[in-house]
Amino acid sequence: MTTPELAPGVVAWATLEPVRGREQGGRRPVLIIASAGYLDAVTTLAIVLPITTTDRGWPNHVRVEGPSGLERPSWVMTEQPRTLSRDRLTGVAGEVSLDCFAAVRTWLGDFLDL
Repeated sequence: MTTPELAPGVVAWATLEPVRGREQGGRRPVLIIASAGYLDAVTTLAIVLPITTTDRGWPNHVRVEGPSGLERPSWVMTEQPRTLSRDRLTGVAGEVSLDCFAAVRTWLGDFLDL
């Protein structure tokens, strides 16, 4: 995957295997949460959150809004930030709305005490 396609708020496809414990696995969409500066400086990694189609009703699962390119209702799993090799990313689907990304950032700030 080429670097110019990646930016904060982009929805990309990733292969998340192998996993450990309760991590999300398989081929699934992920939300890029790394800053543009990080993505420019660290050209082999990306910080992401997995996206699920299962509505668990958890307040920290943020519903995906915007031109995401996803065909089914989906939720960002803000409790599972993960740093991936960019080799695991297989394509870009779309992006989330600014409001959706702001909600994700709020949850990350809470979880990470930022």
